[in-house]
Amino acid sequence: MIRAARALVGMEQLDLAREIGVDRRTVSRLEADREIPVNPLKIATFRKMRDVLQERGVVFLYRSKFHGEGVALKD
Repeated sequence: MIRAARALVGMEQLDLAREIGVDRRTVSRLEADREIPVNPLKIATFRKMRDVLQERGVVFLYRSKFHGEGVALKD
């Protein structure tokens, strides 16, 4: 969902990485992960990415009985 969220706000991996103080490869690896992170460092980095994107108007939609997961922009 991070990749899709970045696309919604026109943000490159490098921009996001600089914003949260990590290497671009870190963002790339976390975007490619299919499993929910359990490593505390990965969790913290994922939360930082999510927070930056939410500040730019991204809404993360988590899977529920009414819809699948995805991202949207606030109105």
